[in-house]
Amino acid sequence: MAETPLPGEEPPLVALRLFRKLAQAREAALALAAKEIVHRIDREGDLWVLSVEAPARELAEEELAAVEAEQQAPPPAPDPRLQGRLDPWSLFLAGVILAGAFLAQERLGPGFTDAGTADSGAIIERGEWWRCFTALLLHADLSHLAANLGFGLVFTASLLPQFGTGLAWLAIMVSGALGNAINAWGYRGEGHRSIGASTAVFAALGLLVASELYYRWALPATRTRRHLLAPLGGGLALLAFLGVGEKHEQIDFMAHCWGFLAGLLVGLPVAAYTVQSRPPRWVQPVAGLAALMMMVLAWALALR
Repeated sequence: MAETPLPGEEPPLVALRLFRKLAQAREAALALAAKEIVHRIDREGDLWVLSVEAPARELAEEELAAVEAEQQAPPPAPDPRLQGRLDPWSLFLAGVILAGAFLAQERLGPGFTDAGTADSGAIIERGEWWRCFTALLLHADLSHLAANLGFGLVFTASLLPQFGTGLAWLAIMVSGALGNAINAWGYRGEGHRSIGASTAVFAALGLLVASELYYRWALPATRTRRHLLAPLGGGLALLAFLGVGEKHEQIDFMAHCWGFLAGLLVGLPVAAYTVQSRPPRWVQPVAGLAALMMMVLAWALALR
């Protein structure tokens, strides 16, 4: 059975490989054909013989050896950051908490909102640190809430499989509060007031960028300036487009920027911990509970 007819004056053929299945012989023949190496497949009993011209034997051997080495190479290791899973119930719970806080604002009036607002004077001068947390649950209106829910849940959904549910939410909560604290320090003495989950939303974006930066730095092949600048540039572009891209007096641009920076600072050690240490299962529920208790404590102090 000849795959490539050979004129009689051509150099003699020599056997190169024996195969039990015709499909295997044809697969090897395709590699030779790609290099324009004249070949032929013959049947001898239960085997299939792949033959080539004698002068081309060395080149054909090299080509098949390269193909066989590629086939035997181990598959690439899975991304160690993507070993977790997306937990939709935690996203649903976050949405319920934010919606509940907004309803409380509507029902309880300005006093409730004032108690949780990130007031720079109260935070810096009176040490009311809990406002850095409570302000993350408050919103000016329904459109403000909807925008933060939309972008925040998208960023968080990407982060959950990388850090794990509990650590992701704890990192978002801490980063958002840290962003509010830095923002209050920047406005110290000016009586600046702000509310909204957007500081935590951009903190989640910073956490995503930090995770990618750490992973690229951990791999020698991607530890280059080009590879490291790509995720940082992408994160800054999203920050500019979503957080500071339009002039609006109601938007606290600096809170967005500080939230993003806080996410970077918190995200790097968390990424290192999740990749290198592979935290035991109990860490995730404990971290998630800690995030929830942090917010409960903050509101308890705000409303006391």
